[in-house]
Amino acid sequence: MALAPLTHHEILALVAPFARQGRHVDLGSSRREERQVVFRPVDHPAGTDGAAALREVLQLDSHGTGSFKLTRTLTGECGLQATLEASGSGPAEVLARIQSVDLQRHFRRGPGWAMARSYRFESFTGGGAAPVLARGLVRFDGLTLAFEVSPVRGVSAELMLTPAAGPRPPLPEDLLAVIGWDWARLVPGADGWTSRMRLRGQGERRSLAAEHALDRVTAHLAQVLAEPPARFHERLRFARWGVVLRRLIPTLTALGLIVGTLLLPRIAPEQDPGFWLLLHYLPIGVLALAFTLQELPRFEIPPWPRRLRANRWQAAAPPAAAEGDACSATR
Repeated sequence: MALAPLTHHEILALVAPFARQGRHVDLGSSRREERQVVFRPVDHPAGTDGAAALREVLQLDSHGTGSFKLTRTLTGECGLQATLEASGSGPAEVLARIQSVDLQRHFRRGPGWAMARSYRFESFTGGGAAPVLARGLVRFDGLTLAFEVSPVRGVSAELMLTPAAGPRPPLPEDLLAVIGWDWARLVPGADGWTSRMRLRGQGERRSLAAEHALDRVTAHLAQVLAEPPARFHERLRFARWGVVLRRLIPTLTALGLIVGTLLLPRIAPEQDPGFWLLLHYLPIGVLALAFTLQELPRFEIPPWPRRLRANRWQAAAPPAAAEGDACSATR
């Protein structure tokens, strides 16, 4: 059943807590038929402590069932946006929850990159619950990283690398997998590359792990992109071979099962009990190890890591693109 549009009296009641703080409704952006109220933007100037100037927009959704959702959208320099979502049983409640999170928490900057982090409150009501990371967006020179965190426990974070306009850089498959066991290879797609990263725990613990992973992959990519491609192989040679061994685990499991099947009938348990048990259970152990991989097990012979021959990751950018890339770096 479709909900009735917001009436004028309903809007006045909903916006009362906002009006007391000087927030005014943007009638042109609001959607009464969708029970959605948008407030006029508020500009926050840059701080003397280096805090960036931000534009804040609030959007209140009334579900018509006694529940409300407030979304805060912040726009920083270079157009990077971050959101914060909170749900509750009243407009004043969700406004208080949103205002409890500092604006500058959403943005970070470093040499050659700028980051926007979006959060959400998982619990419906207050109670001191902290916001958890929902997604991150990092802009490098010529490359953008999107880091999406699922609210479902046990589901990996999804990563997507998107190149700027122009030729796609020759990114190796193991660009992120060299970070560690929980990181998967890059999979090329129509718009860029996708990957995954395993997250453990739930709630605030999971969010902290996601923030740490986002910081780690940002530092990794910033260092890689600042160096020539050949340096990636020289500096991470052993990590790249480790990725090859990980990708070989499913294939080695299949070979181990075949070898074990052929050898077990030829060895009597009483001849060498220790070796017989090892031969019997080793394929099972390797198979269990294969299911701990971040990717679905694939039977493959992965490419051997080689020194990259390109002189630079990106081709020379056109003037318009170069101007936008410069915006992503720390000023």
